[in-house]
Amino acid sequence: MILFSNGFFQLEYDAPTDILSVALPDMSLAGLSEARRCFDIMLEHVKNYHVRNLLLDSSGASVQVSETEYNKLIYQVSMALKQTRLKKVARIVSSGPQLEEMAVRVQGQVLESPPSAYQIKNFTSREAALQWLSRKASPPVAPSLH
Repeated sequence: MILFSNGFFQLEYDAPTDILSVALPDMSLAGLSEARRCFDIMLEHVKNYHVRNLLLDSSGASVQVSETEYNKLIYQVSMALKQTRLKKVARIVSSGPQLEEMAVRVQGQVLESPPSAYQIKNFTSREAALQWLSRKASPPVAPSLH
């Protein structure tokens, strides 16, 4: 079921698996405030639906902001997710190596910051990510690429 769609990004929730799927928005300097708003909407839905599993699809996203701006925003969102009931975050990687380097760095910072409330794993396919999200949760581990 589509919970939210504004042409910039979309939230889709599958109640039987308790998976919220999000196609991540592009981040450009001009649209950074819109990207922030999209992440705020995502956070609201994770909290309101008590979502346990989150699929972040960054395969089509582009980042045209500084590494500092990107890290700050993603770190803030990730830390806010730690205040929810979320157990697992699966991320479909982007095709851009620079974005991947930044994303892995931020993931490492998030996992090192207490509390360690959820697991994060990176995937190259949606199918693998959904399969992992559908399994029962285990203790948090460092990000990896599958």
